[in-house]
Amino acid sequence: MDASIEYPRMRWLVFLAVGITLMAGNIFNLSFAAILPEIAQSLNIDIVVANSFMWVFMLAVSFSVIAGGFLCDRCGVLIVVVLSALLSSSGAVLMPWAGNDFSTTLLARILEGIGTGFAFCLLSPTMTIWFPPKERGLVAGLFGSAIALSGAIGFPLSSGLFEAIGSWQKMSAWISIVGWLAFVVALVLIKMPKPRLPSQAPATESVQDGAFSRELKEPLLYVCIVVSFFAAWLLQTLILNTPTYMAAESPLGLGFGHMTASNLMILFSIAMMLAPIVSGVIQDKIFKTNARPFIFIGFALCCIFMYLILLPAIYAKRPLLILCLVFAGSGIAVISAALPLFVGLNYPVHSLGKIYGIIAGLGNFGGATGLFISSWAVGARGSYSFAITIISVTALVGFLFVFVLKRWKASPAMNG
Repeated sequence: MDASIEYPRMRWLVFLAVGITLMAGNIFNLSFAAILPEIAQSLNIDIVVANSFMWVFMLAVSFSVIAGGFLCDRCGVLIVVVLSALLSSSGAVLMPWAGNDFSTTLLARILEGIGTGFAFCLLSPTMTIWFPPKERGLVAGLFGSAIALSGAIGFPLSSGLFEAIGSWQKMSAWISIVGWLAFVVALVLIKMPKPRLPSQAPATESVQDGAFSRELKEPLLYVCIVVSFFAAWLLQTLILNTPTYMAAESPLGLGFGHMTASNLMILFSIAMMLAPIVSGVIQDKIFKTNARPFIFIGFALCCIFMYLILLPAIYAKRPLLILCLVFAGSGIAVISAALPLFVGLNYPVHSLGKIYGIIAGLGNFGGATGLFISSWAVGARGSYSFAITIISVTALVGFLFVFVLKRWKASPAMNG
């Protein structure tokens, strides 16, 4: 790494393009979740079949994250941003053309998922390649905050547009504007002069392939996949099960009602937006090239405070419940920001896209696994309490795996 070369100011425009693309993909994902019953009625299908729009999207994301990582190493971050925005936005804008044909709508949904996966493979490469070490924690936190913000606005935005327009297909097309904005920004950046980045030392193709082959044999890669698996499990189950646990009538849940549960989840979402930024600043100032402490902290917070919301002494007192939700939301947000930072600090730049794509892509299956286990738990016990207990145990298992989330011998792969 040549320390005499400065990082270009346009790095923040690259961050903006990647951030908007990430937000667009997350909004596309959630846009169907709030109105699945209406979509099922429009297409004349069962609600169970309509749920395929959600899991097909996630499946497409899982595979395209891996493919996008390989593409990122070969073509660069900005090319992948353009492809991501183009594919995901095209899928959204095709919905009115698909009309009420289930198969065509499903294909458009898969296109959205592929584009979104291309965006999520860029988290670690963007912060590691385009930003100096002293800023990477902050960038990781800002990415985490952007994703949390898109999650917070995805439901109300899609529901509001659907109510105003009266068509879920047109709603989807209007939402695509966010993705097209990222597409335009990335195209402008591609046309700008290409700077030489200090993080990108020259390397031959044979050296790159050799480094990648060596990393595939390292235990760290597989520990990263496992930790990513449990992080995805927590993210999906926390967001989808917690509000239902609070809203559903006893004995299924706490019986607070949907309005109260929604208001409580707003505080949960605010914590998810703020915590990554705070942890990122602390990362840069104190921990620097060691991202493990925040992964530890994140799993610990989820484990402790998701278990506490099961206790009558906690959920009967609203301030204590809010405190637990804030810490649990902070925990999963911190993990989501710290893990790609950890990968960027521990793998060579020339194969970082491939490595992170594999970790995030395979780890993403944890989300689907967690939702399946949660559904089984609710059906088996007739209560969301068992599902929340499983979330806490999952966080404990993830916490234990972080103890072996390290290289056991010195490596030249560090990007600190």
